[in-house]
Amino acid sequence: MRIYRVSLAIFALAIIGSAGANEFPIKKLSSFTWVVDYEASWSPDSRQIVLVSSRRGGMKVHVMNADSASHGSDMRQLTFGTDEDDTSGSAENIHPTWAPDSQRILFNTTKFAGATASDGRDVPSDNKVIGEQIDKKMDLATIRIDGTELKRLTNGGGYTYASFSPDGSSILHRRVDGAKSQIFIMNADGTNDHNISGENTLDGWPAWSNDGKRVVFSRRVSDRFQLFVMNRDGSGVMQLTDAAGEFVNPRWSPDGTKIMSARRLGDMNVVIFAAPE
Repeated sequence: MRIYRVSLAIFALAIIGSAGANEFPIKKLSSFTWVVDYEASWSPDSRQIVLVSSRRGGMKVHVMNADSASHGSDMRQLTFGTDEDDTSGSAENIHPTWAPDSQRILFNTTKFAGATASDGRDVPSDNKVIGEQIDKKMDLATIRIDGTELKRLTNGGGYTYASFSPDGSSILHRRVDGAKSQIFIMNADGTNDHNISGENTLDGWPAWSNDGKRVVFSRRVSDRFQLFVMNRDGSGVMQLTDAAGEFVNPRWSPDGTKIMSARRLGDMNVVIFAAPE
């Protein structure tokens, strides 16, 4: 389910102690700022956060300090104009992420299936709780930063929320198969795609740890999504949150000390807490 489709949201940052200070799963996270923000991502030095915000009208890209003490009011707007900052064109091209060498961009696309937004966007998936029907038509591709050398990596659809490992050797992603939503890892060239969710069938929003040894993700438990972490081979699963709301789209900070995640709690918010050691 695409976070940026929510028209009204609340953005909250919760900073809980220092790395290693938490007892997991965390039971309570408190608010820090309050506005309409989403799709937050860390800067490489973990000191800033880039996100899309409607606080000044329209969905625009902003940047803020990760330790902001002003509830986000010092956020700097980077894009302007009347257009919304969203995808467009003859296909759905979403969730772009950088390759570690900064020369390529990995993204989800319906280009190869010939599908557009009318082919299942905002239509619930088979499991009704994660994703949309258009996810079945999503494949992974890379493209150079100058727009050349489009390379298709997957076939058959069902591939979303993909990212390169820090060393560039692997691609982590969510895979859809009917009502199943599971986490897979493949080689960077698209070969050896394998399931690391095991028997669990309602996992999503995976992201690498800063060292590439672990994966943080969301898992549906007791009718809500909470955050978990596991080793990259699927072993060592540990629950990180057991708090109010549903937690999705986590991001491990590049310095390894924090995890940032969106939280559905009435509207939407984002939380930050100390990462497990």
